[in-house]
Amino acid sequence: MICNKTDFERHYKELICGKEFVESASYYENSMTRLWKAFDRIQRLNLPPSAKAIDIGGGIMGVLLARIHGMQVTVGDVNRRAAEDINGFGIPFIELNLLSDTQLPQEQFDLVILQEVIGHLPQPPYIVFRRIQSFLKKGGILFLTTPNGSRFRNVLYLLTGRQVLDHFRYPEGTEALGAQHEYTLNQMIWQLERAGMRILSAQQYTCGWRGKTLWARVAHKLIAPISLVPHLRNGLILTAQKPTD
Repeated sequence: MICNKTDFERHYKELICGKEFVESASYYENSMTRLWKAFDRIQRLNLPPSAKAIDIGGGIMGVLLARIHGMQVTVGDVNRRAAEDINGFGIPFIELNLLSDTQLPQEQFDLVILQEVIGHLPQPPYIVFRRIQSFLKKGGILFLTTPNGSRFRNVLYLLTGRQVLDHFRYPEGTEALGAQHEYTLNQMIWQLERAGMRILSAQQYTCGWRGKTLWARVAHKLIAPISLVPHLRNGLILTAQKPTD
């Protein structure tokens, strides 16, 4: 059964707000619209009730899918910062490293969720996507969101001399890095296809992120009309399938 936005927001406030998985509580309070847009895409993928999913990153989507739709979910991340919150929901948590060929899940999944993660990894995404396919079942789906490299915010940052990305480097140990790279839609499509995956859907979208500060939220409203231009929207949202042969 499809969950509507009103019910999703009620669940989100009960399950997510007030917790600090890998970010501050205020971050999650401002992320409800973004998570709704992603959740709605995932719940319309027509996955079977027995589908098994792994949410790589903070685990927010995993919690929502497990509690709202009863999906079998595992959460994985490079360190255990979110483990206590995730385990508190009765959801298994594993440590994994998408930059490693050996620190990967041994289980196979029907769905891999990779939200706002790929831009933090200092490697060509097609290499990471090939690793992901090692624990994605044949015909399984990768659901991916990431900032749009050509978003208007980046244009403004460049015009004003502000730094768009963090220093490009490898992490030390289980360190979680800041933003290493941002991709355009065509680049991300190329990366997925280079990894041998079939694109199911791919578009720029306005994710609904309002910003952390009052000034950022005001600026977001002022530049909202810019989102009418697709390549200036602030996010990318894609689904891709592992071949069945």
